[in-house]
Amino acid sequence: MKTLFRKIPKWILILIGLAIFGVFRAPVEDDLRTNLVSDGILLPPPAKDALGQLNQSALMGTLGGLRTLVSSYLVLEAFDHFSLKEWEELRSDYKVITTLEPRDENHWRDVVWHIGINATANMEVDESIPQFERMRRFNEYAVAAVELAEEGLEQNPDSAVIRLQLAEVYRGKLNDPCETARVYGEMIGLRDSPGYVERFHGYFLAACPGKEREAYEHLIKLYRESENNHVASLIINIKDLEKKLGIPFALRIPEDYPPLPGRAKGASKQENTDGIPDFTEPPGK
Repeated sequence: MKTLFRKIPKWILILIGLAIFGVFRAPVEDDLRTNLVSDGILLPPPAKDALGQLNQSALMGTLGGLRTLVSSYLVLEAFDHFSLKEWEELRSDYKVITTLEPRDENHWRDVVWHIGINATANMEVDESIPQFERMRRFNEYAVAAVELAEEGLEQNPDSAVIRLQLAEVYRGKLNDPCETARVYGEMIGLRDSPGYVERFHGYFLAACPGKEREAYEHLIKLYRESENNHVASLIINIKDLEKKLGIPFALRIPEDYPPLPGRAKGASKQENTDGIPDFTEPPGK
């Protein structure tokens, strides 16, 4: 028996010991956690459903204080999968990462970016895969990214960074201006939201069929609030909506269409006070 143990690598014995310790430790911690939750001292374990709560609680109990270490290791491993374009392996890693640290919004942001932006972009250019399969995987990855973002928002309901990445998937991959507008609208007033979300909410609302009047009222309100909002993209969208909605000439804004960059020499550049590159054309054009 001693000879057998000597042949087994030490790291395997350590992992077995940790697992056994976790198995005995988990029920005790679960009872303690239940009592603390019932007394209102501790929040319930974050998870989508009862099965998710059980799996998450068991995993957290097993790893204990090693959760952050294991998560950090898996993030590095996921980056290797990203470099090799191994999207399913990357998604599997982040499934564990987000289970270990569900309140870290950056993990959710990163997996939505990897699956919704990088994996879909890879499907657009990887000619080693048949066209029909590339289209199927593109749609699968885009939808999966939306589902991941929604799951992340259940754990972090006030997260602006997850919503920013979700908006990029709706805008750049699913070409859905209505959902893009909705997500930007949810960001208005959230902590850490960038300064342009109010404008972008209006821009994409203007491209959403049936929402033109709502978009006009939103954008004209921003226009009247401050001259700092008089950026080229806002003026272009308002003037397009004025034409589409038949706004009386007396009520239209006085500015002409600003020249687009590169199309008019000597054109003065409109200052963008929030420091974000400005849209010079309405979405979808």
